[in-house]
Amino acid sequence: MDVPLTKTAYEDPATRRAWCRTAVFRLSAFLLSLGSFVAWLYAVLLTPVWTLWVLFPALFVLTYLAMLNTARVLGIRSLRRILKVYPWQSVPGAASLAKNGTTRFSFTDPERPDKTVSLGYGSFLGSGYTFWIRQVKAGEVDQVWFAGDPRFLGVVAVPGPRRLLGVAQRTAVDDRTSARRRGVSPEAREQAKAAGARVG
Repeated sequence: MDVPLTKTAYEDPATRRAWCRTAVFRLSAFLLSLGSFVAWLYAVLLTPVWTLWVLFPALFVLTYLAMLNTARVLGIRSLRRILKVYPWQSVPGAASLAKNGTTRFSFTDPERPDKTVSLGYGSFLGSGYTFWIRQVKAGEVDQVWFAGDPRFLGVVAVPGPRRLLGVAQRTAVDDRTSARRRGVSPEAREQAKAAGARVG
């Protein structure tokens, strides 16, 4: 499938629909995680005191899921901001698995075509049993669509686009690190800044 020939990815109607589906899914997961707290509290109130030790470990799981879903909901606007700055590009063979079980996406450096830049998805604990892990392990991701600058941040999608996923270099989003300053043109720096990245 060919990428849309639009100035930015968000100008493509299919991309806007994909973003809306992503927003609805993440918001639903967030509301479900809030509802699970209510269900847990209801169960605690109706359970004899001696069985509460069974329910308390569930609270830690629910708290983790709620924090994860909160971060995903907050990331919805970031996806749209990136899609409004960069166009889609089709990248064959970009997705692979890292040694720790996370997903890694490798792209050509926009200003140095002989070099590649990698963006990861997941943490040191891995990225769980997610769509991207399953599909990459099965060898079913032969190409991805990418909108962004791999030196800073971007959005990865299955061609179509489907399964929008935000990826970023730590230096572009984490205040505790030094922002990237070298090897980036002023134009690329301005684009990255408009997309929400920290730039040096």
